[in-house]
Amino acid sequence: MAKIAAKPVLFKAPVSVGDDEYTAHLNQAQFEPTQPTSTWTDLDGKSTNFGGDSSWTLQLAGAQDWETVNSLSHFLIEHEGEEIEVTIDVPGGTWAGTVIAAAVTIGGTINTPAAFSKTLQVNGKPEFTPGA
Repeated sequence: MAKIAAKPVLFKAPVSVGDDEYTAHLNQAQFEPTQPTSTWTDLDGKSTNFGGDSSWTLQLAGAQDWETVNSLSHFLIEHEGEEIEVTIDVPGGTWAGTVIAAAVTIGGTINTPAAFSKTLQVNGKPEFTPGA
């Protein structure tokens, strides 16, 4: 049985969207796979499981920033529907993927920081580049 060694936690992981880094704007950035599955059962009661290739999304959560001209909030609204490159530096290397930009939440609840949580569609799957 293979053992999986514990790895360092995601800490100070630079995140770039397009040509700019937005690490200070985010508190979540993760590529998330969803594998389609299905089970078929014949009349004898035998079940067969099927699994396909995963589709991917990028989960982002962060602070709304409408004061800074090139903030991530502004960027995602201005580029809604466009393909953009996203990279996440993790211990050991960098994950990169092409996502479809989408607008984020505007406004929020009184006495609470204005935040957003957004799921962006990924074209294909993210690719890993090992660190030096």
